[in-house]
Amino acid sequence: MASGADESGDDMVVGRTNVSEERTLLLASNGDNAPDGYGEDFVLNVSTKDDKVLVSSSHGVDAIHAKGTVAFPTGGAIGTIPAGNGVIAQGINGAVGYVHEVARDKNLENSVGAGVLGVGGAGAAGVFGTGQNGVVGYEQATPRDVAFETAQRAGVLGRGETGVSGDGANGPGVFGRGLPGVQGLSAGGPGLLGEGQTGVIATGNDGPGVIASSPAEQGAVLESKRMAQLWLVPLRIQSPLDLPRSNAGELLTTIWADKEQRGKEITSLWFCTVGGDPTQANWVKLA
Repeated sequence: MASGADESGDDMVVGRTNVSEERTLLLASNGDNAPDGYGEDFVLNVSTKDDKVLVSSSHGVDAIHAKGTVAFPTGGAIGTIPAGNGVIAQGINGAVGYVHEVARDKNLENSVGAGVLGVGGAGAAGVFGTGQNGVVGYEQATPRDVAFETAQRAGVLGRGETGVSGDGANGPGVFGRGLPGVQGLSAGGPGLLGEGQTGVIATGNDGPGVIASSPAEQGAVLESKRMAQLWLVPLRIQSPLDLPRSNAGELLTTIWADKEQRGKEITSLWFCTVGGDPTQANWVKLA
């Protein structure tokens, strides 16, 4: 049985380990046998027959494995040789990947132009990353900051004029789930900026919808150009004593049919001076 190549210049043998002291180049050209131009859209195709092959263990068969060198010290003037990459790809898209159930889309490939283009299916991600940071992205004019990357632990880490930008076609532009769901931190401006038909919508499931505090100034500043600065939607109760519990400092509006006004619904404004259950609380009617 033939062995594989042992050195540069030997013929490569399929099914064997081939060794070479020099790089191997595979170049496509028109040549004399292709007068009408190159006949395919690839140089090398690696696959399995009928996309299936029996294996001796419970795993699939990958088309290509590529592994670059690891970093190692030479002990000489060169010093430590850095690690190498598994795959380097360059083109309109550097690398394009599809999950099995998705057909190739050349129009999509030609329209994107990305370092990595990943196309997933109904139950598969287009691009999946895992690590201290799953995916790290920089805007092109922003220099890399390794200290920033090292200090973070994020699924997606982005840095640029806008760190991460999302545009939801039929849902949220950015969705966050966690504790908290979304956190904003700014050195000299808003921690969170919301702009839209409604700037910010907050709903608390088992707690307040919004908690705002400041160590130096007001907890909240409300401003409006054409309408009231604050709208307290009235509770449909007869008085604040219908509440199961109150807290001193609370402001409340209620709406109820006033007998003296022949059943007309009247909105009232109340302020809590003493908190507690209905037997302890004290509310002052302001309006």
